[in-house]
Amino acid sequence: MTKLRNSLKFKIGFYLTTILAITVFVFLLVVARFPPNHSNTHVIIGFALGFVVLASLLMAYLVHRLVDLPLRDLEEGTARVARGDLNREIPVRSSDEIGQLASSFNSMTRAIQKSQADLESWGHILEQNVEDAKHEINIAHTETARSEKLASVGLLATRIAHELNNPLTGMLTVSSMVRKNLADGSRDAQDLDLVIRETRRCAAIIHRLLDFSQEKAPEKTFSNLNKLITEAAQLIEQASHTGDIEIITVLDEQLPAVWLDENLISQVIMNMLVNAQHAIEGKGNITIKTHFFSAYDRPDSIATSGSVAEITIADTGCGISRDDLQRIFDPFFSTKDIGEGTGLGLSVSHGTIEAHGGVIEVESIVGKGSEFRIYLPIGGKIDRAKSV
Repeated sequence: MTKLRNSLKFKIGFYLTTILAITVFVFLLVVARFPPNHSNTHVIIGFALGFVVLASLLMAYLVHRLVDLPLRDLEEGTARVARGDLNREIPVRSSDEIGQLASSFNSMTRAIQKSQADLESWGHILEQNVEDAKHEINIAHTETARSEKLASVGLLATRIAHELNNPLTGMLTVSSMVRKNLADGSRDAQDLDLVIRETRRCAAIIHRLLDFSQEKAPEKTFSNLNKLITEAAQLIEQASHTGDIEIITVLDEQLPAVWLDENLISQVIMNMLVNAQHAIEGKGNITIKTHFFSAYDRPDSIATSGSVAEITIADTGCGISRDDLQRIFDPFFSTKDIGEGTGLGLSVSHGTIEAHGGVIEVESIVGKGSEFRIYLPIGGKIDRAKSV
């Protein structure tokens, strides 16, 4: 600012000196042209005054053009910046110090504007990172709560199963022996057949409780996933008592062998197919697909460094409500009528897929059907990036 002040003083002094010198020079010319005497004194004074007025006007214009306007531009620009308006630049009217100051001011304004844009961008990125972190924390909290729930239920299930298994075995043995001594078709035989059937059903539930509470470590080998799905689909078709449900398989022939436990994955597929079958009332279809995803084209919801095998099981059944979707993997939760399900199938399947380092996702629309997607690593482990 000191340099600018000195420059302005110099310019004003220079203009004043120049104009004064020109005025004196012109006055001398007039005096030389018209020597002073009584008759031309008024003429000389008139010329002098007129030229002084003209010089003053010229001086005023120069000061206004070269000093006042640039300073006013700077003042208005500073006021706009103070109000937060960074979109307008002040005009650069000259190449002197004032012009350089105006140019520097414009550069400063652009720099502030860029800094604000960067700050807004960083703010949005930070907000997104915070949301992602909160999302991951919620997922971790949900998984922790589920693990604790499963541990508690597993301990309770083990104790109940062991307490009930021996009495049920005795009941089934005695009932079967008594039944052999009764004639077929008699009332007592029918009653005992009902007892035997329900006892076996209770025994099956207990066995599933034991399987649920005693998680078995997968015995993995590289296996043909398409073959497992084909065999499971054939079993479901043979066991079905109606031809109203069509099972469609669309298998990816490029799918390589997958590192898995054949028995456990077969149980998961069978459970999914049975659930899909029960969800369809009347005619409908179940579609089973497999697909190979390389490390470069896998879904956004899956984070892994390797390739992935996808199993999709979709049905045209009744669908699952939004509230029930949040609970379908909880142990003992079932949408079936009492006596038609234990509520352990999906929970056990979920645990099996997690033991394989995989992920299960589900989407459903009430009245249109459900779609389960299972992602298994060809070899390795999948991290959950998003919850669907």
